[in-house]
Amino acid sequence: MTVLAIALAGVLGFQLEAMGMLSAADDAAGRPDVIMIDTIAKLESLEQSAAVFKHDAHTKALKDQGMSCESCHKKDEKGNLSLTFNRTAGEELSASQLKDIYHDGCITCHVKTDEKGFKTGPMVGECRGCHQAEPEAVAARVDAGMDNMLHFIHWDSKVIKADPGKDTNCGACHKKAGEEDSWRFSEAAKTEPVNELFHNQCVTCHQSLAEKKAERTGPVQCAGCHGDKETAERSAELAKDLKAMGGIVPRLPRKQPDAVLMAPEVKPEAADQVAGMAGVAFDHKSHEAKTDSCLACHTSGVNAKMDTSFQALHDVADPASCVGCHAVEQKKPECAGCHALRPAAKVLTETSCAACHNVPAENAEGVKLVAAPEEVREAEAALIINARPQAPVYVAEADIPEFVNIGAIADKYQASKMPHRKIVLSLMKGMQDSKLATAFHGTPEAICAGCHHNSPATKTPPKCASCHGKPFAVEGRPGLKAAYHGQCMTCHTEMKLEKPAATNCVACHEKKTN
Repeated sequence: MTVLAIALAGVLGFQLEAMGMLSAADDAAGRPDVIMIDTIAKLESLEQSAAVFKHDAHTKALKDQGMSCESCHKKDEKGNLSLTFNRTAGEELSASQLKDIYHDGCITCHVKTDEKGFKTGPMVGECRGCHQAEPEAVAARVDAGMDNMLHFIHWDSKVIKADPGKDTNCGACHKKAGEEDSWRFSEAAKTEPVNELFHNQCVTCHQSLAEKKAERTGPVQCAGCHGDKETAERSAELAKDLKAMGGIVPRLPRKQPDAVLMAPEVKPEAADQVAGMAGVAFDHKSHEAKTDSCLACHTSGVNAKMDTSFQALHDVADPASCVGCHAVEQKKPECAGCHALRPAAKVLTETSCAACHNVPAENAEGVKLVAAPEEVREAEAALIINARPQAPVYVAEADIPEFVNIGAIADKYQASKMPHRKIVLSLMKGMQDSKLATAFHGTPEAICAGCHHNSPATKTPPKCASCHGKPFAVEGRPGLKAAYHGQCMTCHTEMKLEKPAATNCVACHEKKTN
C-alpha cells in the first residue's frame, strides 16, 4: 500500500468510486452522466453515502489535459476497454482493496491535476465533496434504444468489419448466427445486468473506432445516448438520413417472412383435434415497416417465442398486443373522432374478429394448415393477404344526405343545420391511406357507426331520439341534448378541430330572435 493510501485509509475509510470536477455552479439539477457509486455495498455496509460521480465532466477534464479513457479504465488481453475503474471486468477484490484503488487513484489524479493548474476535484479530507447524502446533481437520463434506423446505420456501416465469408456484419455485435439477439438475452444476462452488457458491447466498440479515427462512430459519453439535447440532435440527423433514403428504412437482413400464419402448430396426427377461431394471416412485412423496432412486438427478444395467448394478443391496454397497438392508432386525430366514444369493451365484436381471423382450416391441397410445414403456412397466409382489399370502400356520395336538420329539442336556439355530407367526406379522406381502416371498415356503412354507434351499420340508421329520450330513458344513457353535445363536441376535440369552438353555440344553431 502506498504512503498516500495509508494516509487516506485513516481519513477516508469508506467507498470512494470517483470524484466530480465541476463546481456547484456548474451542476445541473439532473444530468445524464451522474453515477451513484456504491460498489462496496455489495461486500459490506457503506460507512458514508454513495459517491456522486459525474462521468462526462471527468471525460472533458481528461481531454483538456491530453489524457484518455485509459487513465481510468484498463484494457484486457484482447485490447477491450474495461468499464470498471482501474481494474478489469470480473476481477474479484475485497472491500479494502477497492477502497485503496479508488482513494489512491482518484485523489492522486486530483493532486496531479491541481499541480498542472487545472480545476480539480476534492482532496484528502474533503469527504463530502463526493459522499453527499443529498446530492447537488442527480441522474436524469432518457432511455437509449436501437430503433430500425439506428440499427440500419450499424448493419450498413462500412467501418464495421463484415463477417467472415458473408456480406453482413451482424457478428460484430451478435455472436451466434441465427440468434441475432443472443448477446442481450444470453446466459450472461442472468449474472450481469443488461445495462452493463449494453455498455460493454457498445461503448467499447465506439471507443475503439474513435481511436482508429473511423469515418463514423458512436457516442462514448453518457449524454450521447442518454441526454435530452444530444438524443434530440441525433434523432434530427437520423431523420435527415432517412429523408435522403426516401423515407424507407431497408429491412434487417434476417430472412424474416413477409407473411405469417398465426395459428397453433401441431403434429399432423393431431390436426383433426384442433378447434377454435380461424387462423390469422399476419402481414409481417407491412407491420415491420410501421414499427421503430422488432421489440415493439417481440418484447422478450426477437428470437424468443411470442406469447400467443388470448390475453397477450387482445389486451386493449397493452401497446405490444395486437388490439392494444390498434387502439393506439385509433387515438390519432383522424381516427379518434369516432373511436374515442366507442367503449373498449366493444372493441372485440364478431365483425372485428373476422377481419383478422379468416384463414380457413384447410389449404388448397386439403391439408390442415395447423399441421402443414412452415413454408406452406407462410404461402397460404401470403395468398390471403394479397386477396384483401387494398383501398377502403365508401358509401356513394349521392347516398350521403347533404344536410341534416337537428331541431327535436329546439328551444332558445333554432334547429341546427348540420353539414352531414361534408363531415362524412372529411372522415373518409382521413382514412383513405390507412391499411388499418381498410381492414376493419369492411363495409361501406362501417363509417356510419362512428356516430350511430349502437345501431346496425346501415345508410339509413334510426334517429338519435329513438334511444336518447328526455329525460334519461335508461340509467347511464344520456338524454338527447347531452347525447348530441357529447357526440359532436368530443369528436371536434379529439380531431383537434379549432372551429367550431365548444363554447360557440351560434356556430351550430342560431339563437331565436323571439
